[in-house]
Amino acid sequence: MNPGDDGGLVLKACACVVDRLGRLLVFFHPGDGNMQLPKGTVEPGESPEAAVRRELLEESGIDYTGPLEPLGILERQCPAGVEGNKASHPQLWHLYLMRIEHELPNAFEHIAEGSPEEDGLVFRFRWLATGDELDEFIAPYRQAIGMAQAAWATTAP
Repeated sequence: MNPGDDGGLVLKACACVVDRLGRLLVFFHPGDGNMQLPKGTVEPGESPEAAVRRELLEESGIDYTGPLEPLGILERQCPAGVEGNKASHPQLWHLYLMRIEHELPNAFEHIAEGSPEEDGLVFRFRWLATGDELDEFIAPYRQAIGMAQAAWATTAP
């Protein structure tokens, strides 16, 4: 059984990775057919902080060891049939701002690993600039993007 299949609360950890230009790292998820931020389920016994680092590594190949800046929690009611879930269930997304200091390509691909549902999927990454259209993102990702961009704008070096 997958977390959430019984309708119970599922904790998620979401990586809001920004570069020196204030762009946010996003990717196309071929299994879900939409644009996303790196995010995944907090495993039993795992902290949200450990989960966000693990999920970023599994989904993007980026091993982030820098500081995590908590952005807050986003509440979401995930409908049945979305993201491979059988039952509607509540989610709590722990959002973390992660500042990348080194250069990354403008676009790159990564083969996901670590999750039976995503192993082998090719995720296509790119950067999202402030002011870019968010039509390709479902509502909770648009909300998370807004939180990340607002935090970066107030704390940018």
